Amino acid sequence: MVLLVSDESRKKTNERHVHMIELKQEMIYRETIEGPLESTKGSPFGERLCWKVSAGSLSGPRIQATVAMPGTDWMRLGADGMRRQDSRVQLVTDDGVTILFHYDTGLIRSSDAFLNALANGTETQWSDQYMRMIPEFEVGSKKYAWLNQNLFVAEGRLAGPKQIEYAIYRLS
Repeated sequence: MVLLVSDESRKKTNERHVHMIELKQEMIYRETIEGPLESTKGSPFGERLCWKVSAGSLSGPRIQATVAMPGTDWMRLGADGMRRQDSRVQLVTDDGVTILFHYDTGLIRSSDAFLNALANGTETQWSDQYMRMIPEFEVGSKKYAWLNQNLFVAEGRLAGPKQIEYAIYRLS
């Protein structure tokens, strides 16, 4: 995937230079969820479904981590039909480093294929729904400082019964 942006340093000379921002797949995040709890429909703050993230993993060439304790996703259900995730998970790497992982900028635009797969516990293809998120990481280890120092975006899909999978890309 490639995005176009203008190079601000060239504007001073009235030249317009366009360069590419590349998306490099960095890792896969996979989670198993339980729930949801009863909806908060009628709340003055809007309707939410609360899911428990009971297990998960984050894997890529530079990282191997698993969910250390249950996390949560307080998913907002919009009047426009969009699902907006608000997820928090604690991970521990294979070398014992704690990583806080969250995304509250996430969107799911359902499709018939998505809703059927959700109801039947089956997989979807990446193109069957619009499932995107902007993950953020907090880590103190220098080895994993790159997680704090880069921006990431992800696309997701249903990966089986109550399983979600995201391909996470780093913006270069």
